[in-house]
Amino acid sequence: MKNTGKATSHDQENLKNDFSFNEGDHLSSLSLLNALPQQVWTAGSDGKIDYVNDTICRDFGYPQALIIESGWEAFVHPEDITESIERWQEALNTEKEYVTEFRLRFTDGQYYWHLARAVLVKRTGKPSIWVGTNTNIQSHKDIESRKDEFISIASHELKTPLTSIRAYNQVMLRKASDGTIKDYLLRTQGQLARLEKLIKDLLDVSKINAGKMSLNLENFNFSEMLRDAISAAQSVSTKHKIILTDELNLEFTGDHYRLEQVVQNFLSNAVKYSPEADRVLVSTNIKDGNVIVSVTDFGIGIERSHLGRLFDRYYRADNSSSRFDGLGLGLFISAEIIKRHGGSFWIESELGKGATFFFKLPLEADHPIQPEIKTKINYKDRYLSISCPQDDDIMYVEWTGHQDMRSVKHGGALMIEYFKANPRSKVFNDNRLVLGTWSEASDWAAEVWLPLMELAGLKYLAWIFSASAFSQLSAQKSVDNEEKTSEILFFYQADEALTWLRNINQK
Repeated sequence: MKNTGKATSHDQENLKNDFSFNEGDHLSSLSLLNALPQQVWTAGSDGKIDYVNDTICRDFGYPQALIIESGWEAFVHPEDITESIERWQEALNTEKEYVTEFRLRFTDGQYYWHLARAVLVKRTGKPSIWVGTNTNIQSHKDIESRKDEFISIASHELKTPLTSIRAYNQVMLRKASDGTIKDYLLRTQGQLARLEKLIKDLLDVSKINAGKMSLNLENFNFSEMLRDAISAAQSVSTKHKIILTDELNLEFTGDHYRLEQVVQNFLSNAVKYSPEADRVLVSTNIKDGNVIVSVTDFGIGIERSHLGRLFDRYYRADNSSSRFDGLGLGLFISAEIIKRHGGSFWIESELGKGATFFFKLPLEADHPIQPEIKTKINYKDRYLSISCPQDDDIMYVEWTGHQDMRSVKHGGALMIEYFKANPRSKVFNDNRLVLGTWSEASDWAAEVWLPLMELAGLKYLAWIFSASAFSQLSAQKSVDNEEKTSEILFFYQADEALTWLRNINQK
């Protein structure tokens, strides 16, 4: 029998109770688990599976002993093994809840999507155990797949009549004389262009959801790509002057078409949301091994509360959908293209004064981060510096420049290493020199880095904000862990943060 419901935290709490309300009656607990229609399993604190219930045996078609001996790797889809193992190892290291999705092979030879969850149950006088469930979510995945398939088919079907309508409109434009008729045809042409963009966006979203958006990597001139995108945007914008303020004679390896699409989306947004302005600025520069592109408008601006969600699918800030057209897909698609190039994106804005949209793309191949200084109490590289003065109870950390997943993980690991080597309980975490955002690493920081820092002895963390609003959002998300035990405060002024740390009365 396959359970099609979703596992909840309530389910996990019930399992905790099953293993703790009467620890002497372990066989009774196992009998209860065998009666459940849901897949249930347990593992030791070392991560080795030591029990699977009868539902798993029926689903897989093998006896319990063989499943335990084989491990999950024998039944998890090959494409899902790496991520599931990485998440499992993180859960073992941090003792936090294990959550992942993978496909499991059943006795009929087919793979079915499951949501896996596990919690560590600590028992008095006995070894701790992991109690987990695998919930069949294949029906949910099938519904999502059918929805995406419908969007894809409908979009493809709309392209054919749209192409014909555009062709007829162009023929009539050539034959129409100046006057009302030609004006209507020109307006029709503009509306057809907008409809064509909506259809392309829907097609791209269906490709992203199906994992079929591939990149055609080639070497091209980055400045020429920018000029082409600006030229295309300028041809449909008669009111705004789009100005490229800096040009780089830069050869770049990436998907020329997709990156041009990103720039056009940014420009389209800038024009759309600055109806009373007459210019848009585009700038490029190279910093920290990245090419950084910014698009600045002088329009309505964006409220801070909306900044973090603007790149979500279908998201429209406030009531803008009633004032401006579009499905809210352009930035979502752009975000996916940038992430697939190993880059990141962010926004700086002031309500009523306009906004600047940024994206950065790495120019350098992935290589080890080389330290400039590395002693027992001090460390420094291009991204951060760490200092652990022997006559102080604070570890001082300063982050610099543009951060990404690699630099944040590298720096986070170093903080843990130095915190263990130089025992103390306070951290002064200075982000004032951080540029842009590192949101792609914030979940890792909250789920892995923070628990490990606390295990190493962290009790108080003073986090000094960067001036970047997106960086501030990343910072807050990085400590968004309901189970945290340390006291964490955010500051705009470094001296206030230092005063707070020094005045703490240790318990």
